[in-house]
Amino acid sequence: MERYSIVARTHHLSQNGNAGLYYMNVIIFIIRVLKLLFMNYRSVLFVVLLIGIVVLPASASLAKITAGAPVFIGEVGLDISSALNGCKQIAWWDAGNDTSTPPGKILEIEGDIFRYNIPPDIFSQYTGKWYSWDKKPNVMVFEVQKPEFTLRVWDLDRDRDVTGQSVPRSTRVTYRIDTNLYHAVNTLKRPEGNPLDRIFSVRFTGPNGKGITSIYTGSAGIPDTVILVFESTPSVKSSPYFWKDGGDWNHSARSGDGIPLYPLGTYTFTASQNLNNMGSYYGDAEGVTISSPKNITFVADQPTAQPTRTATTTRISTTIPPTTKPPTTTVTRGVTVKTTAAPTVKPTWTSTPLPAEICFVALGMMGLCIVLLRRKAR
Repeated sequence: MERYSIVARTHHLSQNGNAGLYYMNVIIFIIRVLKLLFMNYRSVLFVVLLIGIVVLPASASLAKITAGAPVFIGEVGLDISSALNGCKQIAWWDAGNDTSTPPGKILEIEGDIFRYNIPPDIFSQYTGKWYSWDKKPNVMVFEVQKPEFTLRVWDLDRDRDVTGQSVPRSTRVTYRIDTNLYHAVNTLKRPEGNPLDRIFSVRFTGPNGKGITSIYTGSAGIPDTVILVFESTPSVKSSPYFWKDGGDWNHSARSGDGIPLYPLGTYTFTASQNLNNMGSYYGDAEGVTISSPKNITFVADQPTAQPTRTATTTRISTTIPPTTKPPTTTVTRGVTVKTTAAPTVKPTWTSTPLPAEICFVALGMMGLCIVLLRRKAR
C-alpha cells in the first residue's frame, strides 16, 4: 500500500509540476499578446483567435475514467486511478451471479494505473462489470465492452437503409452511424473530456473519386442557397447518429455556369475511429476501427405520369331554314296542277336590354350635351 501511495504521489507531483509550467507559459504568452494588442489595435481578432488556440487543448483527453465507467477492449493509456480507489485486485463474475459467489476471474493490477491498457488477450473473454476484490465492499471499477460501429447510407424520406442501392436524384440521404462508443464522450464517466472530443472520422467522395468537403442547399446565385461544411468529424453522443445536414443537401444544385455540382453516379462514405489509440491492437478491423466503403448511386428522376385524357365527340345539330323555290307545274293526265312555293321565312331579330348602368351613363352624356349646346347658343 505504501509503495502504491509513493508511486501515485510521485506521479501527481510530476503532473502538477508539468501543469504549473504549462500555465506559467500560457500567462507569459498572454502578457506578450496584450502588449502587442496595445501596440496594434487592428490585430484584435487575430489575437483573440491565437489565445483561443493556445488556451484550449488541441485534442481533449478521454483517457481518465471514473468508477463504473464503460471501457473498450483495445484502449491504450487509460487513467484508472480514480476508478480503482486504492484496490490492487479486480474480479469478474458471470452474468447472473452476484459478488457473494466465487468470481469467475480475478486479475492483479500491474503496471502504470495512470496509463493502463485494456488488451484483447486478457479481456475479450471477460466482458461486463469488474469489481474491486481486495477492498470491501465490492465496488464496480469499470465495465468492459467490445467496440462496435457500423456505417450505412440512410434514406430520410422513407426511413430505410439504401446502402449499395440506386435511388432517384431527389431522394434525401444521409450517413448513419450505429455504435456503442458514444459512451466514451460522457463527461460524467470521463471527466476530462470536452465538446472538442471527436472519435469518428468520415470521408465523402463523388463519382470522380475526389473528396467532397462542402455541400450546397441550392444552386449558386440563388438567394436562399447556403454552403455547408461536410461533417467529417461528427460529435457522436448517441446512437444511431445521423449526419445532420444530409437532408439539406440539394443533389440537383448547379454552379453559376449552370453545370451540375453533383452529377449522376456513385457517391461513397467511409468511416474510421481510433479511441485512445485502439488501432494499435486491432489495426484496420471492419466494424471495430474502420468501416468498408458504403455507396449510394443517384439516377435520374422518373418523369411524372400525366393523367390519361379520353377523347369525346360532340355532335352539333344545325337546322337549315327553308329556302324559296320557284313554283312548279305538274301535268297529270291532262290536268294541270299548279304548286305554289312556300313563302320565304324572314329572320326575327331580338335584342337584349342594355344594363341600367349603361342607360344612366348615356342619359348623363345626353344631358351634358344639351347643356353645352345651350351655352353655345347664347
